[in-house]
Amino acid sequence: MHKRLAAVLMTCCLTASFTVSAKTFTWWDDTAETAVTQSRAELVQQVRQLQGLSQLQYVNRVINNAARQQEEDTDLWKGFDRLTREGYGDCEDFAIAKYQILRDAGVAVQRLDFLAARDALTPTYHAVLRYQTDDGRYLILDNLTMLILPQTQRSDLTPIVTFDEYRSALWKNERFVPIAPSQVRLGGKLLSERMANLMHY
Repeated sequence: MHKRLAAVLMTCCLTASFTVSAKTFTWWDDTAETAVTQSRAELVQQVRQLQGLSQLQYVNRVINNAARQQEEDTDLWKGFDRLTREGYGDCEDFAIAKYQILRDAGVAVQRLDFLAARDALTPTYHAVLRYQTDDGRYLILDNLTMLILPQTQRSDLTPIVTFDEYRSALWKNERFVPIAPSQVRLGGKLLSERMANLMHY
């Protein structure tokens, strides 16, 4: 009887442990030089306490340090939960994770969009998250750097297309021109299919 009870208790403990770990993630706090384990809800709460550039820097740092950049054979997009659970992803996975956390923290959807661009290091395209400031500038949140710079200072990025959940624009003749997302493909899929799932990956 005691052995059976012990087995039940052990099973319960293992199940509880798995449930807790499934709801948390760990990131490397490079400023404190320590690993931090917390829940998504705790992260969002912390992000809500910050404003402006400090908010963006914190989200960029946490998510960049919660997973590693790894090119994948299939361009399968991931959100925050899957990226932090698996511990690796492509550039767009990091951008989507940042988008989801900032949206959860109350950042207006009108301030955020994605930029797909050509750069010297990426064989297909490089994706980053953009944040529009009050004066109309765009700041770039990039998984390859902790620095958040205005897009005008990112001469390494040659724009291809920007998009959010509702609209898209193609870079043409040195400016962005609205385009139907059903006319753009990223990673072999229509942009219209990608856009609808940005908060659900």
